[in-house]
Amino acid sequence: MKNSPFVVALSAMLLVPMTSPAWAQDNSVIEAPQEQKSIRNAGIVTPYTLRKPDPVVQDYEPAPAIWLLEDEDTKIYMFGTIHVLPEGFKWRNGVFDRIVGEVDELVVETSDADSDAGMQTFFAELMADADTRTPTSQRLTPESGEKWLKLGQLAGIPQEQFDLTPPLLAMFGAGLEMMEAQGSEHEYGVETVLEAEFAAAGKPIGSIEDSLDVLRSLLAIDEDLLIKELEEDLAAWDGGSIDTLGVEEEESVEPAETIAPFQSEHDWAQGETSDLSDLGFGDSEFGLEVERVLLENRNAKWTVWLENRLDQPGSILLAVGAAHLAGDVSVQSMLSERGLEVKRIQ
Repeated sequence: MKNSPFVVALSAMLLVPMTSPAWAQDNSVIEAPQEQKSIRNAGIVTPYTLRKPDPVVQDYEPAPAIWLLEDEDTKIYMFGTIHVLPEGFKWRNGVFDRIVGEVDELVVETSDADSDAGMQTFFAELMADADTRTPTSQRLTPESGEKWLKLGQLAGIPQEQFDLTPPLLAMFGAGLEMMEAQGSEHEYGVETVLEAEFAAAGKPIGSIEDSLDVLRSLLAIDEDLLIKELEEDLAAWDGGSIDTLGVEEEESVEPAETIAPFQSEHDWAQGETSDLSDLGFGDSEFGLEVERVLLENRNAKWTVWLENRLDQPGSILLAVGAAHLAGDVSVQSMLSERGLEVKRIQ
């Protein structure tokens, strides 16, 4: 099934830990990620920042999934995370806290310390090259080009920067606005919380990859594939709300107000992993390429890293996006193919 490129972009955001991009702050300054504010907190007024965040209601004790890869002198606890969460969302329990206290080191996709300087340079270079890019609106038909600019307006992103930013990253920005409107923010995400906790305890924090390599691989995907699908998507969009972009009329059977807020987050916090294996990339050429770059290729590299890490005694907590630990191309499946046993312990 072919999915909307905007749906693909939203799916991709579950696999790429990104804070609010530079345009959400001050369009003349590239700020370090930890210094950035959300679009809502930056004071930008949009239909989304005016919307009251959804309430968090939890009538259960959290018990998110945890796996263990081990040998005679090494323990690697594997925990699937959500990068952005609403304030006050409960996802920890005694089992998890015991593991946090026990392990020697936290390993995330890319730590804040490892990503800050590189990401700052990356966005600075991106903005410096903006004048050489053909605006996305000019790569679309006039009607779709106008709707593209409307998308940026609804997201509270300055028009020039939205139009001159690579379109996939621009859609990430619009998607972040949707998440923030719902109430989810980077500062409450699992990795942000854990990094602060391990730093306070004086425990080391490592990275399993370089997030810049991931972003560059994403941007290396043929943009013409995205523009072609984006044209179809925008042509069918009514232009009234970001929520309806990429959603066909027959898909909207259940009124939005009847859908439980944060349902995916609640499922994750209760240890449900089945839905995580279908992120909605679809089977279009663009969607398959994004899935290959963000999921399959990274999982394969992480599998090799984990196998090699077993040669080093000690214990670590590996905290990576939950979708990497679900489905047919999960890290656990790839480890199993290499003859390594991974046990689910919660």
